[in-house]
Amino acid sequence: MTFTENSINDQTNNREIEDEIDFKSFLGSIIRNKKLIIIYSFTGLLLSTLIAFNTKKVWQGEFQIVLDSSNKGSPSAPVSPQIAKLTGLTSKVDLLRTEVGILKSPSVLMNIFEYVKGEKSSKDSTGFKTLRFKDWRNKFLDIELEKYTSILNISYRDHDKKIILPTLNKISTTYQDYSGKRRLRQMELADKYFKKQISLFKDRSIKSLQEAQQFAINQGLSVLKGEDEIDKEIPNSIDIEVIRVKAANQIRFIDQQLMQIRNLEDNSEQFIYMASKIPALEELSQGLKTIDQDLARFRVIYKDSDKRIRDLLKERSFVIDLMKRKAIGFLNAQKADAQARMKAAERPKGVLIKYRQLLNAAAKDKATLDELDSKYRELLLEKAQTQDPWQLITTPTLLPRPIAPRKKIIAASGLLAGFFMGIGASLISDKRKDIIYSIKQMQLVSQLTLLTDLPLNQMESWRESLDLVVSGALSEIKGNIGLFVVGNISNSTTSFLTKALKVLLENNEFRITKDLREARNYSSLIIISQLGITKRDELMKAKSNILFQNKPIIGLIVIKN
Repeated sequence: MTFTENSINDQTNNREIEDEIDFKSFLGSIIRNKKLIIIYSFTGLLLSTLIAFNTKKVWQGEFQIVLDSSNKGSPSAPVSPQIAKLTGLTSKVDLLRTEVGILKSPSVLMNIFEYVKGEKSSKDSTGFKTLRFKDWRNKFLDIELEKYTSILNISYRDHDKKIILPTLNKISTTYQDYSGKRRLRQMELADKYFKKQISLFKDRSIKSLQEAQQFAINQGLSVLKGEDEIDKEIPNSIDIEVIRVKAANQIRFIDQQLMQIRNLEDNSEQFIYMASKIPALEELSQGLKTIDQDLARFRVIYKDSDKRIRDLLKERSFVIDLMKRKAIGFLNAQKADAQARMKAAERPKGVLIKYRQLLNAAAKDKATLDELDSKYRELLLEKAQTQDPWQLITTPTLLPRPIAPRKKIIAASGLLAGFFMGIGASLISDKRKDIIYSIKQMQLVSQLTLLTDLPLNQMESWRESLDLVVSGALSEIKGNIGLFVVGNISNSTTSFLTKALKVLLENNEFRITKDLREARNYSSLIIISQLGITKRDELMKAKSNILFQNKPIIGLIVIKN
């Protein structure tokens, strides 16, 4: 093991010894000074008891009230959530804490404070004339919301037992009156809000609708109304682009039909079928069917060279040619109509976007106006309802026993305080005396080897203990030995120790002395001390003087009580 490790171990051991010494010294100090601790404890108990019995009694009364006895019966829920949202009023949950704060404020409780102050002042209550509202509320009144509920606990305490119930009754009446006034006030504010906003949005709705209509007239958009389903009052949108695209598609379809008609043979079945689908050619198509039926009937009887068949074929060719010309004319007319509609649907860039914005603004203004009007009707219905004030769960009640002073607690506190003060006084007393009371403390102070400890109440066993010292530590000591007594050890104790050593140290000269001048004449020295008598300063000074004279110290003999 290295030197460093040894040093660390020694320091650790010293700390453990010191901790043990401190704890034992503490307990020893308490035991030694138990009378002093008892005196202090009794004094603390006596004083606290006198204080408890001379302190004025404090009485308390209390009651409970529900801040929202119904869903709509309190300021916490003056109107429906939708109305509260529109008017800017906060929700029930958010209002509870604020409501409690208002109920604690001077605006609600000032009349109660003035009443109590007047009653107290009339009885010459010292210091009440200059009492401020905040100090009165903090000292005498408790208003707290019960956790997770809307139940309000109100308690009032005072030295004057007679004033408590009247004060609580006044608080109860004030709170119930406040609940109705608060609700009516909020209803009035909501009513003003709705009237103002309805008037504002009515004007805005009319103005935005007029702007949209005027813009439509200026841009010629109203003529397109028949193309799409548009709301009669405020059209949400007019999709002119749909009209234009529809017309363009129709033109392309007509061009395709015209191309097919021109490319098909007149007598082809495909042409005849296409012509039959055109409404304007329905009569010619029907005549063509009649001619085809007559041809089929005559060809059964006659040959194709027959005059009747030849006439029918000429007539059929004429009808088909007429149908072709009329089909082309009808499709061209439809194409011209589609081209006209497509041209009418064309507008400058940005016109449609602007018109759509105007229509959306008009629609939003009207929707807001409708919602405000609906909520205002709800408010009027709610305002017409009669609401009960806040509900009292318990009526104001005076507690049967005073809440203060708590005599047992005060007395116990005084006893405890006296006990700890006694401990402190005993520690201070021991500190001033500077007397060593334990062997380990003696070793720690002297830094000497303990040869033996001799119990004062078992002096008959000293010879046995000293024999071990003589045969052990003193066996190799040559020359005379001096035993230097440190502390005010009694002569009878030193005499008994001398007798015991005479028997054991027959071959060595020794002397027990309290005079350092005599002790220095001896070649080796042993220090003798006694617990409860030897002082720390004495021991350290004696050791220092001996070492200063270059005298070796064999060790330490401790006499313990």
